[in-house]
Amino acid sequence: MAKGNDLQAWFIEYQDLDRSDGQAVIMPEGFERLCGALEFDMDGIEPMALLWRLNAAELGKVEFAGWESGMRAMNVHDTAELKQAIRSTIDDFGRNAALFKSFYRKMFDYLRADKQKSVAAEDAVAVLPIVTGNGWVFEKFVKFLEANGDRIKTVSRDQWQSLLELSKTLKPDLSNYSSEDAWPAMFDELVEWLKKPETA
Repeated sequence: MAKGNDLQAWFIEYQDLDRSDGQAVIMPEGFERLCGALEFDMDGIEPMALLWRLNAAELGKVEFAGWESGMRAMNVHDTAELKQAIRSTIDDFGRNAALFKSFYRKMFDYLRADKQKSVAAEDAVAVLPIVTGNGWVFEKFVKFLEANGDRIKTVSRDQWQSLLELSKTLKPDLSNYSSEDAWPAMFDELVEWLKKPETA
């Protein structure tokens, strides 16, 4: 287990030292440098998983308390071990549905701008393929948002969370979907759109 002083020294390598409020925080520029040290592609799932494991409250922003507790939970001591821990976390997403659900739900919070209740549809389009691995329901939903971008501008928390459940239950032929079920109204539109020959 890494000692507190070691974790703090490691944190300081990436901390924003120019803050006037004295808060110990890694900001987006420092987080990107950390990802560079870990050889993580900023357009991949690894930075998202790293933020989540470090208990970040906002996209690209890590406070020392979250850093310390996250590193201790992963039992890592250096960059190589952290890289392996994040890779293992991502591998576990495919085996542990509850773990992935927790990660997936947190992504919504990371995408909200200025604590808005919804996320921009264009942000959902960009991030869903990264964090979900392009499951067919997610892939079709992204195409649905793109096709209706002039009309659908946001995705609500309920829609985001329900999409994960829909991805687990919806049959490719759509035969088990009912508008009478308690799905968000947007999904009724999605299914009707999927039934059109040109979008099949």
